Amino acid sequence: MEFAEQMWWKTNIIRWGSELGFVALGFTSAEAVEGLAQVLQTRSDQGLATPFEGQEIKQRIDPKAGWQECQTVIALAYPLPYTSSPQPDEGVIARSAVGEDYHRVLQQTINQLVDTILSNGWTGTLRFQVDTGPLIERAFAIRAGLGWVGRNQQLIIPEYGSFVALALLLLDQEIPPDRSSLDQCGACQRCVEACPAHILGKEPFAAKHCVSYLTQSKEVLSQEECKRLGVQIFGCDTCQEVCPHNQKWLEVEDADLCLSSFRRGVDLLETLNLSKGAFRQRFQATAAGWRGKGVLQRNAFLALRNIQDSRYRSWLEERNKDKSVPPIITPYL
Repeated sequence: MEFAEQMWWKTNIIRWGSELGFVALGFTSAEAVEGLAQVLQTRSDQGLATPFEGQEIKQRIDPKAGWQECQTVIALAYPLPYTSSPQPDEGVIARSAVGEDYHRVLQQTINQLVDTILSNGWTGTLRFQVDTGPLIERAFAIRAGLGWVGRNQQLIIPEYGSFVALALLLLDQEIPPDRSSLDQCGACQRCVEACPAHILGKEPFAAKHCVSYLTQSKEVLSQEECKRLGVQIFGCDTCQEVCPHNQKWLEVEDADLCLSSFRRGVDLLETLNLSKGAFRQRFQATAAGWRGKGVLQRNAFLALRNIQDSRYRSWLEERNKDKSVPPIITPYL
C-alpha cells in the first residue's frame, strides 16, 4: 500500500470512528510493547496480579503472538454514559457497570466501523478485541497517542478524562503510527491520597488489592478488605472522581441538564435480597452481571454492615431462622 493510500485510510478511519461516537482513536505499530514484560512478570511473581489477567505475557504485549499477519493496531476509546448520583444510603455501582454492558456496546460499534471500512474497499483482514482479549489495551493506547496512564492506572485522554472503555482494532496492512502522549500528571497526588486501598503511587501496582477487583472477587475477603469496600457494590471510581482531568466531565454529569436515566445507586436491601428474576432484570445485561448475583449480594451485605444500617441485623435474624443465608455470605457471619 502506497503512502498516499495509507493516509487516505487513516484519515477516513478516524472520521468514521468519530461519527460512530469514539472520543479518541490512534494508530500504532504491531511491535511488542517495550519494557512491559518485566513489569508484568514482577507483579505476577509477587502475587499482585489478579486471576482475570492472562498468564501468557507475550500474548498480552505482542499482537503478532496472536496474529502473525498483524501490521497495525488501532486503539479506540468509547465514552461511558453519564449517570445520576447515588443517595447517601445506597450502594454504588461504578460507571463502567451502569447501563448496557460496555463490551456489547463496543462490539456493536466496532462492527459498524469494520463494515464501513470493508464497504469502502478494504481488501485486507481485520480483527478486534474489547477488554476481554489478551492484549493490554492501555499499553497500545498510550503508544497510539490517545493519552497517558496516570498514577491511578487509568488512561487519561487530554481534554476529556478517563471515563472511557477501550478497544483495539488490528489490521494486516501498515498505516503510519501516531506519536505517544506525554504524562501530564505532574506532581498531583489526589488519586494516591484518595485510594481506599492505598496502593496507588507504588510499584509494582497491586491490582489484586484494588477495591474494584475485590468487588468482583469470589475469594473470601479479609476483615480489612471488607471494610475497604465501603458501599461499593461493583467496581470503584474513587481515584477517577478526584482526578483533575475528569472534573469537566463530572461537571457535565452533575449539571441539571444531565438528567441521566442511568443510576449508580442501588438499594442495599433489595440487592441483598436479589431473586434470580430480579438479578436478570436489573443486572444481567450490564457489566456488573458477569460475576453472578452472589458477589453483588455479598457486597450489599458488607455495605449494610459497614454503614451500620439497622436493616442488616433484622435481615440476618430472619435468614438465620430459616437457614437461608446465601453460602457466599456465610464466611462473614
